[in-house]
Formats: sequence, structure tokens, C-alpha cells
Amino acid sequence: MALSEREAGVATASTRRGNGRHRLATQVGLVVVMITIVLSGFFYTNRHQQALIDLREGGRQMRIAQEALMGAEAYVLNRALGDRDTEYSEYSRAFESLHSRRDTHLARLDPFLRMPDGTSTSADASIKSLEAIWTDALELVRAGRLEAAQSLLKERRSAALIGTMRRAFDAFLADWNSHFADHETRIEIGKSIVLLSQILIAGIMIFAFRSSARDAQARATAIADMDASRTQIGHLFEMTDMLQSATDHHDANAVLRATAGELIGGFSGALYVFNNSRDRLVLSTSWACEDGSPPPEVIAINQCWAMKRGKPHINRSGSRALCCEHHASGLAALEIPMVARGENLGLLQVFAQGSGAEERLAAILPLSSALGDAMSLALSNIALREKLRNQALRDPLTGLYNRRYMEDSLDRYVRIAEREGRKVSVIMIDLDHFKRLNDEHGHATGDAVLREAAAAIVGALRETDVACRYGGEEMIVFLPDCSLEDAALKAEQIRERIEALSGGHGAKVSASLGVSSLPSTSSNSADLVKAADTALYRAKHGGRNQVAVAPVQSGWRADREGPASPQAHLRVAAG
Repeated sequence: MALSEREAGVATASTRRGNGRHRLATQVGLVVVMITIVLSGFFYTNRHQQALIDLREGGRQMRIAQEALMGAEAYVLNRALGDRDTEYSEYSRAFESLHSRRDTHLARLDPFLRMPDGTSTSADASIKSLEAIWTDALELVRAGRLEAAQSLLKERRSAALIGTMRRAFDAFLADWNSHFADHETRIEIGKSIVLLSQILIAGIMIFAFRSSARDAQARATAIADMDASRTQIGHLFEMTDMLQSATDHHDANAVLRATAGELIGGFSGALYVFNNSRDRLVLSTSWACEDGSPPPEVIAINQCWAMKRGKPHINRSGSRALCCEHHASGLAALEIPMVARGENLGLLQVFAQGSGAEERLAAILPLSSALGDAMSLALSNIALREKLRNQALRDPLTGLYNRRYMEDSLDRYVRIAEREGRKVSVIMIDLDHFKRLNDEHGHATGDAVLREAAAAIVGALRETDVACRYGGEEMIVFLPDCSLEDAALKAEQIRERIEALSGGHGAKVSASLGVSSLPSTSSNSADLVKAADTALYRAKHGGRNQVAVAPVQSGWRADREGPASPQAHLRVAAG
């Protein structure tokens, strides 16, 4: 009987232990499910936050284009009504702004463009039509035929076309803004999911804590996991917020190193991004790597299984599994390809060593993927901002810097030269008979000549020199730390390179050039450009295809030698 009672007691204890293990397994399973839901909510919220950022940027670019179009229209109407105070530069900048956004943003207007007769058109065609109408009208204004210009605008219905564009802009922006509330609602839903999941996790933990004293160790572990999960989610949100303010790769790398140290401590890692030709991955940053085994500087894409498969891959230590060709260290490595907006941007590596390294890497795969996703969006945003900055600073046809960049940079170089007693020279370049070339051979040929002339100019310059499109067929180059004499030699070299383009398009190509320099010919940036322009005018009237040098200022001494003579520094080189 005593034996029977003892056996019953053992059976009861065994049953209780079995029930306790079952409850613990159930609770741990629920915690895992809740953590998965929390991470899903994070990804969901992050995606819609990025969509909201893209919406704001797209709307801003469209409003800039709308203001540019309205400004160009105002300039034409004012000139047609006889107002001569308006500046042509504003009209030119307006069209620079429109052309730089033609393919990236204005194409989105096409579904909203409907002419009064019900026919559809495109933003590109509408802007080209307006530009052609306004160009003809401005030609009449320059000829003093204001009434003819006004009649032309009425006959070719520029007002109707502008009205169509206005309505398209308004309809687009209204439709664009309607998406904001949808994304904001989804963001709130994502945050609510995360918050509710955390509350449920806390409730599960409280229930587990009260269920049995014998499960105390398991409860403590689960609570620690919950706290770690909440801390990790906080770090992820903080990282995402910081990355939105990153202006370049240096900022993004600093955020990644700091977050990786907190989020996946005990692991080392590296970040690789594509080079300019996108045929190799270049090391961008690394953290916690030992000095004796640094990651390679370059990885070929065809050597990486993660990049070829487009999914995470673990390079296991030893030779018992398939490893990437570039993997040479004895460490186990988790490799995660980074993708944003359908574009491959780079590779994130996480390293581990010691026993159980591969299992530990597999356990942190969700967190490492979250790191990769956040960095992917940051790198994509940095690339987008850089592309937009280049579009704002460069002429879309020639690739040279535009006039606005030229004015800012020239002022900066002149101030440095004045402060440090250095020289700055300017070369003004104008292609000869360019209008006739357009009329006889077509605008496509004219555009090709402009591009080739710009390439010829850039090919003759130093890295520190700056070439800009001044307007139309005029280009300007400014050369820091360059004397008037050296600038004249450089101008002659450019003239010869442009003349060498003749024959390639069945037409003679040449240029006239004017040269000025500070302090020898000019005292400030405005005088510097004016002196070069005046010298260019003299080269034009002297027969074209030649270089004319501005006269030096009275009493100026070169290198503290004898008094300078304007005739001594004037050099005209005929072609």
C-alpha cells in the first residue's frame, strides 16, 4: 500500500511537471508569435512612412515645376505687353527647371491632360508647344512688334494650353494629396498593431508569472526576451528616424555602426555598396572586425551567392557547405542582399565565430534583415537626393553646370582669391553661326554639336576648373589659380578642340572666345564676367573663330614687375 501511494505521488508529480512544461511551451510559442507580429508591424509602418516621404517629395517637385511654368508665362505676357523690366534669366531658369523634371516628374501629368476638345496629350508635348509659341512671340517682341506677338499668342491658343496645364497640375496635386490620409491611417494601424502586441506580450508574461512558482525561471527568461524585444524594436525605430536625416553615406554608416553594436552585440559585420559601374561591391564600412582579419575591400557580384540568389545566405565555417568564392575567413558569415524600390543597393554581412556560430546567425536573421531593410531605404533616399541635386545643378543637354551654380561658385572662388591674393580667370565661349547651323541642319544636329563642344571643353580642363552653360550656345569656364596669359593659352587650346569637330556633322564648327582675369583685368566677379563678354564680342566682330583677351587695368603690375601695358597683355589668336 505504501508503495502504491509512493507510485501515485510520483505519477502526480510527473503529471504536474508535464503540465508545467506544456504551459511553458505554449507561453513561449505565444511570445514568439507576438514578437513576429511586432516585427511585421514595424516593417509595415516603415514601408508606409517611406511612401509618405516619397509623396511629399513628389508633390514638392510638382509644385516647383508648376511655379516655373507660371513664371515663364508671366515673363512672356509681360514682354508682349511692353514691360522691359523683367529679367530673361528668370525665363531661362524656369525652363531649366521644367526640362530637368520632364522625365522624372512631369510625365505623371499625362493621365490628367485633356485638351478642351477632349483629346489627350502629354506634358512633354505641351511644354514643347508652349516653348515654341513663346520663342516665336519673344522674337516678335525683340523686333518691336508687340501687337503681332499678342496676336500670335491668341492665334496659337497659348492661354488655352496653359489653362490645360493648370488644370492638370491641380488635378494631379489633388489626387496626390488624397493618398496622404491613406498612408497616415496605415501608419497608425501599424503602430496600433505593435502597441497591442506589446500589451498582449505583457499580459502573457503576467499570466505566466502567476501560473506557477515552479515556472519562475522560465518566466524570467520570457520577460527578459520580451524586454530585449521591446529594446530591439525601439532601436529599430530610432535607427529608421536617424537614417531619414542622413545626408550621405558617411552619416548612414555611422548610424549603422552605432545601431548594430546595440542591436546585435557580440557580432561583427560589414556593409558593401555598388561602385559607379555597378559591376563590383565596394566596402563602405565595417564594425567590430579584428585587425588581423579585415573584410575584403572589393567583392565581385558573381562570387556571392546571396547576390545571385537575391536572398540571405549563410557561409558556414569549414568546408562542409557551399560558400561564396569571396569568403576566405574562418568565420561563419550571414549575407543579406539589400533591395529598395526594386533595385539592388548592396550587401550586409554579419560575422560570428566559436561554437554554435551558424545557429546564432540563423537566430538573428530577422533582426539583421530589419537592419538591411532600414539601410536599403536610407541608401535609396541618399541616391535619390544626389540625383535630384545633380538635376538642379546641371544642364540636362550638355551635362555642364548650369548658370545658377556658376554664379554661386564664381563668387566663392573670387572671394577666396581676394582673401588669399590668388588669381582667377574666366573664358567666355560662343559657338559661331549656331543659329544658321540649326536652321540648315536641324536642331538634333545643333544639340549634338553642343554636347560634343561641351565634352571638348571639359577634356581640356583641370579637375579644379569649372565649366558651365551660360545660356543658348554660350558657355563659360572659370579657372582658379590661373593667370591671364595661361588662360589665353587654355582658350586657344579649347578653340582648336572645338574647330576639330568640323566635318563630323557635315558643317563647319568653330567658336569665339573672350578671356579675362582677376586681378589683372577686373576687380570683382561681375567685372570679370563682363570683361570676358566684352572680349568675346570683340572676337566676334574681329572675324570669329579666335581668342580675344581683355585689356589689363591701368597701372597693374604682373608678379610685382614693371608697369603693365594693356597692349602687352592683349592677344588675339586667329583660327
